[in-house]
Amino acid sequence: MLFVIVGDNKKIRKEKLGEVLQPFSESEIILYDDTAGNLEDMEQYLYPSLFSLSAPIVHAQFMLSSDISTDFYKKLSASPTVFIFEEITLPTTLVTTLKKSGAIAHVTEKSKDKKEQSDIFAATLCITAKDKKSRWLAFRSAMEKHPVEAILGILYWKVRSMASKEKSGGQYEKLYHELLDAQSRAWRSGAPLEALIEKVILTQ
Repeated sequence: MLFVIVGDNKKIRKEKLGEVLQPFSESEIILYDDTAGNLEDMEQYLYPSLFSLSAPIVHAQFMLSSDISTDFYKKLSASPTVFIFEEITLPTTLVTTLKKSGAIAHVTEKSKDKKEQSDIFAATLCITAKDKKSRWLAFRSAMEKHPVEAILGILYWKVRSMASKEKSGGQYEKLYHELLDAQSRAWRSGAPLEALIEKVILTQ
């Protein structure tokens, strides 16, 4: 899951950061900047263990770059780990690229950002709705508004939360691994990630 917070006002950035962190209050936060390494080093956090209490949060400051491939940002967006990038300013083209890669962007000049954040969390109905039709409708509705990588990041967060409340080997642990497997097959084979994730949701 990938969040991007952009603004030249430190106080406003801090407020936005608090909003983003609120659903993940039990998670460990790993602080990252250009003295700790580079963007590519973050791949080590892509797949946290299900058996940890919660997925880690990687909070990186002033590290985003237009030189990094779109595929890399898509991997961060689709990861169970929560990646938060804090920036003073970014080129509009890079913000657009990040959004298309699945990032949830909070740019202070745009008043609609908070609404976008709340909308995407409704995607959890893909796995919590009681019947297959409702899960499918929730997935299609989410896909109309957000890239599949952003939706997958939200689903990982919700599945991990549900798995922590059941016994080992339960329904949501199984679902977590099926989502990971679908994502892995999409990256390896080039198959559409959207179709593979939809299939997992509809077989539950």
